[in-house]
Amino acid sequence: MTKQIQIQIDNKTIQTEVGKNLLQVALENQIEIPHLCYHKKLTPTGACRLCAVKIEGQKGLVMSCTVPASDGLKVIAFDKGTEAARKHTLEYLLTEYNPENDGTYRDEVMELAEKYDIETEAKRSIPDIRSMIPTPLDDSSPVLTYDASKCIKCFRCIKGCDEVQGKNILSYAERGLTSYIVAGSGVWNESECDGCGECVQICPTGALVEKPHRDEIKLDTLEKKVKTTCPYCGVGCQIELSVKDSKILRSDGVEGVLPNDGRLCIKGRFGYDFVSSKKRLTHPLIKENGEFRKASWDETIRLIAGKFNGIIQNHGNKALAGYASAKCTNEDNYIFQKFVRMAFGSNNLDYCTRLCHASTVTAMLRSIGDGAGSNSIEDFETTDCLFVTGNNIIETHPITATYVKSGAKKGQKIIVCDPKWTPLVKYATLWLQQRIGTDVALLNGIIRQIIKDDMIDRKFIETRLDGGMNAFEELKQLVEKYTPEYTEKITNVPADKIIQAAQIYAGAETAMIATGMGMSQQTSGTNNVFSLINMMLISGQIGRERCGIDPPRGQNNVQGATDVGVSPVVYPGYIPIGDDENRKRIAKLWNTDYESLSGENGLTTVEIMHAAYHGDIKGLFIMGENPMVTDPDLNHTQKAIEKLDFLVVQDIFHTETTAFADVILPAASFAEKDGTFVNSDRRVLRVRKAVDAPGEAREDWKIILDIANAMGKPIGNYQSAKAIFDEIAQAAPIMRGISYDRIERQGVQWPCPDENHPGTSTLFLDKFNTPNGLAKLFPVEHVESSEQPDKEHPYILNSGRILYQYHSATMSRKNDSLNAFADESYVLINFVDADRLGIKNHDKVRLANSRGELETFAKLTDEVAVGELFMPWHFAEARVNRLTRSDLDPYSKIAPFKLTAVKIELLK
Repeated sequence: MTKQIQIQIDNKTIQTEVGKNLLQVALENQIEIPHLCYHKKLTPTGACRLCAVKIEGQKGLVMSCTVPASDGLKVIAFDKGTEAARKHTLEYLLTEYNPENDGTYRDEVMELAEKYDIETEAKRSIPDIRSMIPTPLDDSSPVLTYDASKCIKCFRCIKGCDEVQGKNILSYAERGLTSYIVAGSGVWNESECDGCGECVQICPTGALVEKPHRDEIKLDTLEKKVKTTCPYCGVGCQIELSVKDSKILRSDGVEGVLPNDGRLCIKGRFGYDFVSSKKRLTHPLIKENGEFRKASWDETIRLIAGKFNGIIQNHGNKALAGYASAKCTNEDNYIFQKFVRMAFGSNNLDYCTRLCHASTVTAMLRSIGDGAGSNSIEDFETTDCLFVTGNNIIETHPITATYVKSGAKKGQKIIVCDPKWTPLVKYATLWLQQRIGTDVALLNGIIRQIIKDDMIDRKFIETRLDGGMNAFEELKQLVEKYTPEYTEKITNVPADKIIQAAQIYAGAETAMIATGMGMSQQTSGTNNVFSLINMMLISGQIGRERCGIDPPRGQNNVQGATDVGVSPVVYPGYIPIGDDENRKRIAKLWNTDYESLSGENGLTTVEIMHAAYHGDIKGLFIMGENPMVTDPDLNHTQKAIEKLDFLVVQDIFHTETTAFADVILPAASFAEKDGTFVNSDRRVLRVRKAVDAPGEAREDWKIILDIANAMGKPIGNYQSAKAIFDEIAQAAPIMRGISYDRIERQGVQWPCPDENHPGTSTLFLDKFNTPNGLAKLFPVEHVESSEQPDKEHPYILNSGRILYQYHSATMSRKNDSLNAFADESYVLINFVDADRLGIKNHDKVRLANSRGELETFAKLTDEVAVGELFMPWHFAEARVNRLTRSDLDPYSKIAPFKLTAVKIELLK
């Protein structure tokens, strides 16, 4: 515990912590010492010299931002001497400062100039130094502008880029009075700047400003600022939306609130224009004679209800199914799963997690009793070792990555395990570049080395593993053949790196695992994660702070959707469908008959499409999903959808899937409704309405209630999202202690069993969530994938996400700011393969196999191994899933998006 001390500032006695920044202590106690260069997230600079104070026992003026608090410190912050010094400093600062302001940003320099009434005096008495310096205006970035005439050289942007975001792209050019900020080697759009905008938010003047909506933003005419949760990845960044005329004009990170503490990526800061896009769905649409026409809500709801009831009457309850959405709120998803179970009468219910992390969750549930991340996002900075496998964390979870990069600076050991080079490799201690599909072999090799080096945690094995040392001996026997040399032959990872990885991970005081879709999206996905967990368990790297396994979620509410019951096999709170006592409890909560709730597991995402193809599923209700981009083997998926008798798609835009719908329902976006998301560290976060939905678009949950009522199967009478969440808290024991009031300012992490519980930052400290409280080892062998390269299809295609687009890009590609960085499909190919095929950079190429083909552009690189390719799958014009197959992992029912045999040829 930090030692408490007493200090005095202007005769005011203050209790604080030893070593705390003196200026920050003053500010927290309402002593507003002027400052420009200081920011509580940054190391102090002392550059502006405005925070000068007098300290008893020290000569002259001292910059308070550079002083750590010590017991008995006596400080004079305001007297004639300090105020005169500040005024003098400001006078000189103003001589090289452009005071013009277009009203779109806060100018802290001019606020202080007005406070000290010095602008006129300064201009009269001191030469204008501004005329002596160059004032380059760098307008080359797609998202921001730098104006050197307003730069006070405070270092905030440079330090924010380096210390907060971990990018270190900004620096000074020239020296002295003629110095100015540059990105990279000099020109912004030629640098590595990825547009996160940290420098814009942290700038105290208008030297750095965002480009979007410059002509619309006026601080004095903004209608409101609304705090909410970012709708992109699973970090759950807290954002503040500036609104005028029911349009979002700016997004800022909320300082001092987890998980992001003010930081954002480019999507969080500049990816909001989709909300006001002219392409939004605004009215219900009914297809007649192959064309869509506008319809009233009453007509549309009646049609849907009649069709769904007709299918039930003619084909039974199992002939209907629903796809929910990780992009929708917990409240939307809870009502959706309740609707499918009560109105459809089945558990044929799933969503995109089946295509992403289903195998991760399956393995974690069976091994440790919970499929959620063990740790908090901020722990990514403080753990001693981070083992990252199958996760391009810098691009897919960029704010979590800021904690990782900060940890690397402090000496954290990072092991990156990925067949493709990712930006995290630059920060890594070790990169294991395994052949695609050999994860089990690699991990078994590491496990064997941990055992050989006697780095297992015997006490943990004996006290916290089901079967103890007997279970361990079974694993030991299985991995014995995976010597470093044998493993190298399978994986292509050098034997010495396998030995080194074992020593780093098992030898660390604390270690965390970040696993991603590179591990899960294989037919061996569950076994991949079993092996990962085996390594963790025998090393004892779980059940302690800063230890565990974490699957960062790719979408904003992947975690929450399953938490609230969107699953064919569990009810809200991960209670199995077959648990009769829970089903009776839920029936009572829902005011329905226990017998009316099916106790039979439903179909998963891909199984639903298989069933539709074979004629067993006749009707499908899709909320916020786009299977015609995201599902595997799209030609098969298309045929399945075309065989449906009735398809309803509820979304905010036309998508590749809406073209096949019989009815399209216009829904509200994240910014047009209240609710909650759950992020990757189980943090329940508020979503708040900022603008009105366009046209007749409505909240998802309200639409669903109307359909249920029209079917004659009402599922509740809710007046608000809050009322729905109150029921969620009753249905899901893990959220019982969480309420809107508790998460008004900051989220709470489940499990939170009652209103007095603080929430849980780290799981499994006392026991695992298994029936006996013990974890379980699952020894598994490496098995080669059923699909391998051959003479006709000699390359293995991998696929994944990139920073600038999101999922099926329904939202992200409606933003010019994001498209300016990446708006074209491509395939990465190794230089050696490209040379052999006569392919040059940006040549148009065709990829094909027996399932389909696509055309895209080649990018030559050494980021992928010889014989392997990589494509981002955001681009509908080159749908990677035309090539992938719909084989399934036998345990999780996930498809193998990561290992596809193809041929590639130059298009002339």
